[in-house]
Amino acid sequence: MIEKLDNKLIKEEITKNGYYILDGYLNNQDLDKIKKSLLKTLHYIKPDSETDLEKKYYQIKKYNPTLKGNWFDVITSDICILQYLYSPAIINFVKDYFNTEVVFSGRRHVNVFDDENNKLLPAHQETQQLAGDVLAIWCPIYDTNVNNGGLAIYENSHKNGYFKHSREKSRSGDKRWTGGYNGVDTDIIKRFKRIELEVKAGSAVLFHSKILHCSYPSKKKETLRIVITERYNPLQKIPFLKDENAEMNIPMEGVDYNKIKD
Repeated sequence: MIEKLDNKLIKEEITKNGYYILDGYLNNQDLDKIKKSLLKTLHYIKPDSETDLEKKYYQIKKYNPTLKGNWFDVITSDICILQYLYSPAIINFVKDYFNTEVVFSGRRHVNVFDDENNKLLPAHQETQQLAGDVLAIWCPIYDTNVNNGGLAIYENSHKNGYFKHSREKSRSGDKRWTGGYNGVDTDIIKRFKRIELEVKAGSAVLFHSKILHCSYPSKKKETLRIVITERYNPLQKIPFLKDENAEMNIPMEGVDYNKIKD
């Protein structure tokens, strides 16, 4: 794991582009530790001699989809994985970026995407956090590309503030796993060039909450995209600590994020 970052360079790139790709944030040893921990948890469900995480995942999915889902729910609490989201280098950068001494966890997660492509969300910004502005990290443990799917960003969208989001119900025949999802109007999305990032395993995308982003689908059968993510919330623009009637997480609808002041 990288121990020192060029804070000035990364800050300039995020200000300019809305995101920065930190190459080689995790090394091969780090990636192996994460994969082995995930594999051991799958083996707890159904032990055998399989050593490949991708193959084991699809084995469990076929064996018992519900237990596969339970595995997905529990791995976000795997301390082996969490340690890589809170490295001193990353936290020091976040503190420097926001000029704060206090940073909160917004929402840590281990995202798992397989060849069903049923967990893809439309373009959105990172809202419903403690703070009005946050930084996010997106770190895949397998390469992301046109075959495996990955993260897409909308060029320069972060320079236009926060857009109105709304919760839509899943459409008939929609593969999404949820009954509703957050997004912005398609007319807004069309204003920006979509860039499908190709990020190597262990590299990390740091991005500002204002940039529109979404996932793009896998085209390869029985591939697996596992991404560790977190939203770093600074001690700034937190209505919950200023207004006794405010909700802890800022609502997605009914709030103008551009008017949230410190």
